[in-house]
Amino acid sequence: MSIIITAIDGYKLSALYSTPVAENIGTIVLSSATGVKKEFYRHFKEYLVRNGYNVLLYDYRGIGGSAPNDLRGSFAYMHEWGTMDMNAALNYLVEEKGLTNIIWFGHSLGAQLIGFLEKQQHIKKVISLNAAVGYWGLFPFPMNITVCFLWYVIYPVMIKFYGYGAMSKIGWGENLPKNVLGEWREWCLNKDYFKKTLQQKLNTDKFYLFTTPITALYISDDYIANDKTVPPMQQFFPNAPYEIIKIKVKKYTSYKVGHTGIFRKKFENTLWPLLVDIVEK
Repeated sequence: MSIIITAIDGYKLSALYSTPVAENIGTIVLSSATGVKKEFYRHFKEYLVRNGYNVLLYDYRGIGGSAPNDLRGSFAYMHEWGTMDMNAALNYLVEEKGLTNIIWFGHSLGAQLIGFLEKQQHIKKVISLNAAVGYWGLFPFPMNITVCFLWYVIYPVMIKFYGYGAMSKIGWGENLPKNVLGEWREWCLNKDYFKKTLQQKLNTDKFYLFTTPITALYISDDYIANDKTVPPMQQFFPNAPYEIIKIKVKKYTSYKVGHTGIFRKKFENTLWPLLVDIVEK
């Protein structure tokens, strides 16, 4: 079912909400990675629904169905995906649907900003997939050079000629509003990642108030979420029980998985059961 969720500032977010036909055993928010629209996760959403879960998918402001016709007119910032949009998604389930004991399944950025959630008492646990600090210097060669080139060369060209992040032209997902791309760039060029933003928005450099258990998964062949970038995310949640699990791809499939591939339907019989087992653990 297609729905519209309204954030506290009045911004309208495009969302999908599905419920199981048979027994309902829980509720999952599936929160997207940067530059990935909700439809990318539709097959995995349907799989979760068949396994008995209500599932909510939504697009952050400036992405997919939540983007204006002309992206040059979007003034969204990346941190607003946490302060505004994630809260809007949770509030919809709590206030409109009367649900609690919700599982937050965050993909990459979809788990990084959960510390901004204001009603965490309604979240039973967090499944964090491939959430990692995005500092380019921690990426393996040659991808560190590629990412560095993106931020120092491609970024200014995009902003000058398009007025927004034309990411689809370089195969990096959905196009991004100018300020979203700029803030993301600032984080990824900093060894401390988004600490400066937290200090500006929360007057502290960590999500000290977030205490919900987090299970942090990462894929062994993902150059973004790797052995060097995943563990440092834990520092931002010092008071949350935190478990890190590395999924060794070759144990389950001969295909490459990477940062986003696990949600592709071809992994329905190999990796998806593993994800559901962890959700139900």
